[in-house]
Amino acid sequence: MRRLASRLPVLLGAAVLVLPWLYLTWNTTVGELVPRLRFRTKNTIAGVLQEAAPQLSMQDILSYRFQRQISEAVGRLSPVYATAIRLKGQLYYQVLDTSPHPAVVIGRDRQLLQPIYLREYCARDLARFAPMAENWAIRLRQMQDFFTGRGQAFLYVITPSKVALYPQVIPRSYSCPSGAEDRVGKMRLWRAALERHGVRFLDGVAVVTAARDAGAPALFPRGGIHWNWLGAALVAQALTEAVNRSEGAAFLTPFRWDVRMSDRPRDSDRDVLDILNLAWPDDRYPVPELTYHADPPALCRPARIAEIGGSFLFRMNEVLARVACPPVIDMWFYWKNKHLRYPPVDGRTQAVDPQKRRELLDAAELVIFEENETLAAASEHGPELLAAIEALRRDAVASSAGRVPGADATLSRAPDGGAGGQGAAMSLP
Repeated sequence: MRRLASRLPVLLGAAVLVLPWLYLTWNTTVGELVPRLRFRTKNTIAGVLQEAAPQLSMQDILSYRFQRQISEAVGRLSPVYATAIRLKGQLYYQVLDTSPHPAVVIGRDRQLLQPIYLREYCARDLARFAPMAENWAIRLRQMQDFFTGRGQAFLYVITPSKVALYPQVIPRSYSCPSGAEDRVGKMRLWRAALERHGVRFLDGVAVVTAARDAGAPALFPRGGIHWNWLGAALVAQALTEAVNRSEGAAFLTPFRWDVRMSDRPRDSDRDVLDILNLAWPDDRYPVPELTYHADPPALCRPARIAEIGGSFLFRMNEVLARVACPPVIDMWFYWKNKHLRYPPVDGRTQAVDPQKRRELLDAAELVIFEENETLAAASEHGPELLAAIEALRRDAVASSAGRVPGADATLSRAPDGGAGGQGAAMSLP
């Protein structure tokens, strides 16, 4: 017994090394022939079997694809794999002051950023952007005319970029060749194009910039890339005021809030930090927490809102879902990725059902289309929505000519030919 105890560490070490190989060998041989005999685990085996059972062919062996997939699968089955990944990430972050993940950049003062926002901001070029802005503003006006022609209000919402709002966090070593005028002038040029073509828009960038300049605490968290509760609430409040001026004082319930600071970030206040997957995350930094107040209307008639946009809408919708008599919001994340319903506060996630999307868009009183300033005039979900509108226009023409409409329409009500009324800019200082 004493001899066995002395050899136990060696035996355990051997088991850690050998058992994953035996496990995978069994599942990729006997388990492939008789699936009922596979060993299964709660978390990994489905993914491992799908990815780590390549075709054993001479081409896969010569390209090293077979060996690489087997070694990766064995690594994931090892009980020390997850711990080793976290410790390696901690070494990169804490000692080398660099990111262990390609989707994260560590900025000044340990501000966490993502490459897409850095690349866009540091490559801004007004000469290149100007024709893009002009063309996209025309298309947005066509989108607006389509919905207003159906009797629905339309609003284009621009959300901010952390890098553009706080350029001082860009790493000193990061190459940023664009000039100051190109970086700052992009939004000025974009606003002018929208106003020139009569697009009704809410300038969330201007809202948070004014708050920053007035001395507001940070509107983006250190460990996240999306606005915090305060930034989202400021724009949600501006949206409420702007829509009520346009559609009627009782359309959305006005609200106010109290702020207290916390050092325990949650959810999107630490979304980029969690990507790093550190053993000991640096998760003590100030974030605002809000308590909302609203006077409930005498008669609650929730407004129906349809949204097409990106992840910045999540927190703004969570704010609106907390007020008295909240609107019913149906959001399509980048048009086709997923459908979210507010309330509940955190959004009920559903798969995208084209028929249901058509019906809910048709029933909406207000349609909001959102783009982050990083994607202005270059988003993918905008052209997809326009393609759906164009398909419906073609179907309307086909119906009026007595032909059977095509099956690719994604909205249900026919437009009035695109001759909507003149839209007044809804930009806010």
